[in-house]
Amino acid sequence: MPKSRDDAMPDGARALVSLGTDERPSPASAEAILSELASVFLGDAAFSPAATDSASDGQKSVKPDEALPDHDNMYRVLVEQVPAVVFIAYLERGISEVYVSPQIEAALGFSQAEWLEDPIRWYGQIHPDDKQRWSSDAAEMCLTGKPLKSAYRVMARDGRVVWFQCEVKMVRRPDGRPWFLHGIGFDISELKQSEEALRQRTIALRNLSARLIRLQDDEHRRLSRELHDSLGQYLVAIKMNLLALRSSEGNGADAVFTEIDELLERSIAETRTLSHLLHPPALDQLGLAAAAKWYVEGFAKRSGIDVSIELPPRMDRLPDAVELALFRVLQESLTNIHRHSGSPSAEIHFAINDAEVSLQIRDHGRGMPQDLLNRSQKTVGEAGVGLLGIRERVNELGARLEITSDNNGTVVSVTVPLNGKPR
Repeated sequence: MPKSRDDAMPDGARALVSLGTDERPSPASAEAILSELASVFLGDAAFSPAATDSASDGQKSVKPDEALPDHDNMYRVLVEQVPAVVFIAYLERGISEVYVSPQIEAALGFSQAEWLEDPIRWYGQIHPDDKQRWSSDAAEMCLTGKPLKSAYRVMARDGRVVWFQCEVKMVRRPDGRPWFLHGIGFDISELKQSEEALRQRTIALRNLSARLIRLQDDEHRRLSRELHDSLGQYLVAIKMNLLALRSSEGNGADAVFTEIDELLERSIAETRTLSHLLHPPALDQLGLAAAAKWYVEGFAKRSGIDVSIELPPRMDRLPDAVELALFRVLQESLTNIHRHSGSPSAEIHFAINDAEVSLQIRDHGRGMPQDLLNRSQKTVGEAGVGLLGIRERVNELGARLEITSDNNGTVVSVTVPLNGKPR
């Protein structure tokens, strides 16, 4: 009667999920497995007595001084040069490792001896959230013979979480019974960190996009109210005065003309203000220095905050993206000072050289709450769409953004590399 799959599986494989173990294999058994594994990689012929002691198929016998080198040692040298952890786990007397390459110390902080002194240390170091998945994957490998390929988290001696990409195969005896596992684990922690950073940045960009859409809608509403309540009303008043002038037959014409002239001036001023808020013409026409000076002067008049601006003696035109980004950082920073800081004054300082241009905005207000300051150092979280927008703008330019804040005020500093490319 043929054996069932479970009957054919050795005790160690059957106990894989529960991870029960018998006595640890002897050093001689471990060396035998290592030699057998070397033969798997280097070929059975290398270990055949006929290859070294007798002729075969009419071929000349190999003399002792022509014998092949020690393939066990060759295998050790090979695996100890690989930038990964190589291991062998014995199956016939419980699931326990009999060999691990010395790279284990650099990866997890355990020496070879420490790692192997506990037969199932490897299982104890697997991250708790990955233990069940590893057990299921390994059980499936032993039952089906399919190689195991997956990534797991392992706890280092110092508490670090190390990601390993593991590839494990099962070696069978000639009669088909499972014998031992051999595998390799590559440290992919940096890759996982990059993936997580990319995921967080994707979330941040998605949140920023949603917020910008909402802000755009709010801005459209504000502009609609501005057009209706100010410019629209001025134009309606001008139309009514023109109708009155037509029917007045000259009586009071001078007063009507005067009022029309005033309304037209207000309409022109309002139109310019709205246009400048959307995109200052001075930025395109005259450059960042002129636009920044114009904006600061207007902001100081509207807000009542004493703002000083220091510009280099000469500031040539910069690439459009750099000028626009720095101008928007200036706008957002001054808006935050007006809304949140309670500062009576602010100082703005521009500096430029062949390598970079920098902008610093300092206020003397109440400072930012610590939790908001902490979140502002990242590209994710509820740091506020203004701060997040500033960070995204400077990131696109490969720039540095630093925000410091305490009870004496807040400093926003941006440094943008020019890469020798002034406009």
